[in-house]
Amino acid sequence: MAALSQLDLDRLEVDAKRTAVKQVANMLQRPDQLEKVDQYKRRVARKKATVEAMLKTALQSQLDGVRTGLSQLQTALQDVQEIKNGLEEVDNTYKSIANLNDKLKIVRDENTRHRQLAAAVDNLKHISTVPETIKKTADLIAEGKLLHAHKCLSELEMSRDDLLFEVHRQQTSSATDRNLIMQYFKDLDKIYTELGKQLWLVLQRTLITVRREPTVTVTVLRIIEREERTDAVMLKRQEQTGFIPPWRPKRWRAKCFEVLQESMSRRIEGSQLEDRTLDKMWLVRHLERTRKNVLEDIRVVKTLCEPCFPPSYHIVERYVSMYHKAIQQNLHDVINQQLESNEIVSLLNWVNAYTGPDAMGDPELQIDMSKLGPLLGEKMVETLQDHYLKTRGGNIKDWMNNTLKSDQNDWDRNTQPDADAEGYFITSMPVILFEMIEQNLQVAAHIHESMIVKVLDVCVNELLHLSKTFSAAIREYKDRHLVDRSKPKFYVLYMTANINNCLAFIGFAEQLRSKYVKSDIDEAKEPDKFAVLAKTFNSIAREGCRYLLEEVFIDLSSHTSGLLSRDLWLNSPIPVDTICITVEDYSQDFVHLKPKYFEYLMAKQAERIVVEYVKAMLSPSKKISFKSYEERKNAAEKVCQEAEQLERLFGKLAPGVQIPIDLMPMLMEAVKLKDTSMLSLEISGILNKYPDARVEQLVNLLQLRGDMSKSDARQMIMEIVGDENLSKPRQEGIFTQALTM
Repeated sequence: MAALSQLDLDRLEVDAKRTAVKQVANMLQRPDQLEKVDQYKRRVARKKATVEAMLKTALQSQLDGVRTGLSQLQTALQDVQEIKNGLEEVDNTYKSIANLNDKLKIVRDENTRHRQLAAAVDNLKHISTVPETIKKTADLIAEGKLLHAHKCLSELEMSRDDLLFEVHRQQTSSATDRNLIMQYFKDLDKIYTELGKQLWLVLQRTLITVRREPTVTVTVLRIIEREERTDAVMLKRQEQTGFIPPWRPKRWRAKCFEVLQESMSRRIEGSQLEDRTLDKMWLVRHLERTRKNVLEDIRVVKTLCEPCFPPSYHIVERYVSMYHKAIQQNLHDVINQQLESNEIVSLLNWVNAYTGPDAMGDPELQIDMSKLGPLLGEKMVETLQDHYLKTRGGNIKDWMNNTLKSDQNDWDRNTQPDADAEGYFITSMPVILFEMIEQNLQVAAHIHESMIVKVLDVCVNELLHLSKTFSAAIREYKDRHLVDRSKPKFYVLYMTANINNCLAFIGFAEQLRSKYVKSDIDEAKEPDKFAVLAKTFNSIAREGCRYLLEEVFIDLSSHTSGLLSRDLWLNSPIPVDTICITVEDYSQDFVHLKPKYFEYLMAKQAERIVVEYVKAMLSPSKKISFKSYEERKNAAEKVCQEAEQLERLFGKLAPGVQIPIDLMPMLMEAVKLKDTSMLSLEISGILNKYPDARVEQLVNLLQLRGDMSKSDARQMIMEIVGDENLSKPRQEGIFTQALTM
């Protein structure tokens, strides 16, 4: 190790010399620097002196520390030696008195007897007068002098506990001595129980007592606090000696709060004076009485109870908490009675208002509701809301069905339906239903904001169910009318009213959506039920329009069947005149339709008339066969004239309606055309505008001319359109309807 240290020093010395040579070489690079050699020497000497001074200081500090440490070690050694000597002296002393315990046994026994006798002498007065004291205490309790009674009982209890403690301290204590003492003081516990009953009775009537005799309440509380202090003393003695007197700790303060809590619960329960069998509004009355009682009692507590109770009781906060718990329990009991939907609404409304200014949130009470928690847990509230929705859904369904049945009865009346301010026929069903829905939504808003969407969803679902029943009812109404068209008398008008009702349903649904739906519906996640509802009722309205058209064309059937026939049509204006008169006559009833469906109905009516003409022109079993060019020219011109007559009629009845009347003259152009080489151009024009035309229909059209065979007509059509692809989808139009009707 020394050799290694020497090598390190030698290497350090060599490194130092090498570094010094470099520094000197740097300082003496030029001749003029030789003049500063003395200056450099002085600088190096000063630096060396400084370093040496620092080394000396560091070494001196280390030496002082070592010297101090050695001094402390010497002192510690001396202290250890003194302690060792002292312990040896103590050990020798203990050995010399080893038999002292046996020598003092007589003294110890005598001391025990003396202490027991002293305790007996001290308590002799109480021991000798136990029966008299017990009787006196019972009389005091009966007279209401509870404080004096408690003093007497405390003195007797103290005497008994002192005797029991002395027995407990004896090394050879026996159960016989303890039982003897307990038997002698057996009536003490009975009197204590009787005193407790009186105390709890006063506490149960605290809110009444503090108004009439507040001193009685104060007396009871003083007794309770005395017992609490005695409990504390006895528990501390138990920690020290292991002895605890019988019936300790009594914990009367905790019992006091239990009694107050029970009295609160009974007061809340007592607010319910009737049930559902006696009064449908029983729950509303019960909750209102509870609210008034609670507010009145808390005001009494703040003004009268607070001065009587010790500050440590925080009696106002405790009363509020106890009332809160009592109300919670009572509400759970009420809920377990299987509430009806209106009762659930009343209860949830009351719970929502519980923290408001008319209840516990009264500014005068200054109650911190954040410490109490909710009256009902979230799960319980959700259960009530789900039960309400289920029950309310059934009620809404029944109301809707009953309203529809009542409306159906009106359809058979011998009086016209009611009209709105603009003269459009309606029934009361949409208004009744949506007023009912609005009322349910307003009720839901009082329960909770989230309930609005849930109730609205239930209502929309029930409207969708109602739409199916409504559609079936309208269909049954139509079928019943077709059996005997004289009944009901105002079939057309009530069907008109029902079509208008559909538009009313759509409008009311949109109002509900704009009023209660706060955000757009994501149709990717769920269907837009309002859009489905609007589509459904629009479909029902169009179905009703088809029923009205059916009624019209039953009257026109004999005239439309004679179109393009030689006997009934070619030489007579009666068919088209009858059609126009019938259409105009029915339009007097149809004007009571809302514009949307009036225009739809008139468009469909005009389209149906055109279809009847097209059917007559393109029917495979021709009603007429033209024998000459002049004859087919006259027929074509007649069709064009009738088309113009129909166009004028519908232009007068429904000016804004687009109708396909132009198809009739377009088809007749192909019939009256003299030059057959131009037929392909006419047929192409028809196909361009009406692509749903079938090959067979066009063949029948050419055959109507009377100058072409079926094979020639088919060949011409096939040259124009090519092979007909029957699987190719076609948009439905006039020609498609002509095939299906």
